[in-house]
Amino acid sequence: MAGPSQSSYQPPAAVRKGGEAEIKNVSTGMTRPLYTSCAEHHLAQERIREQKQRVENERRDSSGTRQGRPRFLTLNTLPRMPSTSPAVHKRDTMPSPFMRLPTEIRLQIYALLVLPRKASDLLPSYQKVTASTIDYFDYDKKQTGSERAAVTADLSHPFIHIRTIDPKAYKSLHPPTKPSHTRSTYSVRADRFQARCMSTTYHAINNPRLEDNLSILGTCKQIHAEAAELLYSSYTFDFDTHIEALIPFLSDLTPFARSCIKNLRIVKRALPYCKEFDKCEWSNALRYLTSTSNNISLRRLELGVVAGRPGENGWDRVARYSAGDFELLHQLDGMEWMQYLLEVQGLQELDVQAVVEHCPPVTSSSAMASYVRFSASVEGGFGEFLRGRLLGARNAVR
Repeated sequence: MAGPSQSSYQPPAAVRKGGEAEIKNVSTGMTRPLYTSCAEHHLAQERIREQKQRVENERRDSSGTRQGRPRFLTLNTLPRMPSTSPAVHKRDTMPSPFMRLPTEIRLQIYALLVLPRKASDLLPSYQKVTASTIDYFDYDKKQTGSERAAVTADLSHPFIHIRTIDPKAYKSLHPPTKPSHTRSTYSVRADRFQARCMSTTYHAINNPRLEDNLSILGTCKQIHAEAAELLYSSYTFDFDTHIEALIPFLSDLTPFARSCIKNLRIVKRALPYCKEFDKCEWSNALRYLTSTSNNISLRRLELGVVAGRPGENGWDRVARYSAGDFELLHQLDGMEWMQYLLEVQGLQELDVQAVVEHCPPVTSSSAMASYVRFSASVEGGFGEFLRGRLLGARNAVR
């Protein structure tokens, strides 16, 4: 069938009838109706005419005469019925196939990606730290980064060891001429006699080898929230005696990531050798943990206390403190560090361990005799006292 000639073709935009100022949109009449019934069509036309009449009346009231030409009605001004296409609704409301999986299955998939599956995933790149007070690992000649430590690690309770970088190594890695990094910096006592402050930062000596799997965190907000919560809540963040690194590390996290941390391990340095800056670092760290503004809700706390024992049999004839004794002892001078611990709330598990090191015999001084007696009571009366105060009804004798 032949179409109209090129010369007789007129675009179907709008046609004026007679001498009246009435416009008919021919292109609308040539298309299929946008309605599902004749009744809807007539009702829509009535609304259009009423709208035109209202506009013309407003113009007459403002100027007394009809001025200008009325605007053409376009398809954008016509009322449209909502689309009945099932494909449109399915595209807008249905989530991805992965998000339709049950939450338990999604968590199992996240666990395969963000949690260690073999011992080598937690193999540390150990760097000996000589900053601040000597770490207790040096006393026992232990190497946290040894392959044996990684092989014997409990993968059901993985640890991430956060340590302070040696300030001398930090200075060589980040000289003033190089751009600064994104981690918070802090000062520690660095020289042999702990009389000089140097700037440094923290690092994870056993950063899990899962970098390629962490790209799932950038998929979408919901996946990021679910996977990040599993990631931060499953690891135990171990600061050991490097308590000065706790606030910078937690401050660098996002508020959401910080709220997901549930497991923490810290070690109290040997009491006779603590200096004033050690006491300040401990109190500041515990205040940060217990402040409600930081939104930290620990579920498990592993507390290590450096305990002095004069020889292998040094505790055999030493009288132990009971839990009732510590009700009084924690109020004495020099025991303020216990009072900060008692501010921790919401714990479900508390593990108190004695980190044993050699110390002088009790005959050397009365202060050393008191320290040895306290050391012999760390896992006994002191642990029972803390569990009774921090766990309450959950208290269980270990």
